[in-house]
This record gives sequence, C-alpha cells and structure tokens, in this order.
Amino acid sequence: MMNTDAPDVTDNHAGEGRGISPTLDATLDLLSSRRRRYVLYYLREQGGAVTLEELAEQITSWESEADDHGSPSTQPSIDDPPDYQRVLADLHHTQLPRLDDADAVTFDAEDGYVSLASDDNAPLVEYLDLAASEERVV
Repeated sequence: MMNTDAPDVTDNHAGEGRGISPTLDATLDLLSSRRRRYVLYYLREQGGAVTLEELAEQITSWESEADDHGSPSTQPSIDDPPDYQRVLADLHHTQLPRLDDADAVTFDAEDGYVSLASDDNAPLVEYLDLAASEERVV
C-alpha cells in the first residue's frame, strides 16, 4: 500500500502541468527492491520457468555475495535454514505475488513455478537493464 503521507512530488519536480507517469511510478516501485530485481535478473537469464526453490537458492547466494561485498560465498542449499528459508518465504508470500500482480512474472504458487512474463513491458525492461549494469549481478 502506498504511503499517503508522502509529499506530492508532482507539484515541484515533474514540470509545469505534467504529472509523473503512473507506469514510471509502478516500474520504479517494482525495481526499488533488490530482491525483486534479482528475481527478474535470474528469470531473464534462465529464459523459462524455474522452481521457487531454485530461485530462492540463487537469490540467497547473490544476496550473500552482495552483503559480503563481492567475496565468494558457498552455494546455499535447502538445508540452510536461516537465510534460505527467509528468502523462500519472502519470495512466496510477498515478492512473487507483487511481481505477478504487476504482470512482470507468472507465479504458480500451487505448483511452485515462476517465469518471466512477456517482454512487451518496455519501461521495466529498460530500467532493469540499467540496474543490471550498475549491480553487475549477471
């Protein structure tokens, strides 16, 4: 849910008579979470559907590397409860449903598969490319 107490930036920063594009707002909001960006990077790299567990393992690994400032980390597994289980739960209950609602991914919670939605979401793809070049994840 959006914070309704936030200042209205359209008055002072968007230019005379122009509002901020709802598409731009939605795109930047989706990409504001590193974990959601990692989901999109991995799905784009794989090119097809992946299991929720596979996705959680990769994101746990990338987050460990990012938190260690790029130092190598061991590959996480399903038996590593703290980080992996938290990532798995967050993906299942928060991040993937949000990306699915925005039509960025297709998430089948029942079967545990997730895939990238069609590539016709131009603003998301463009900003994801920019973020990927900055984060150098893939």
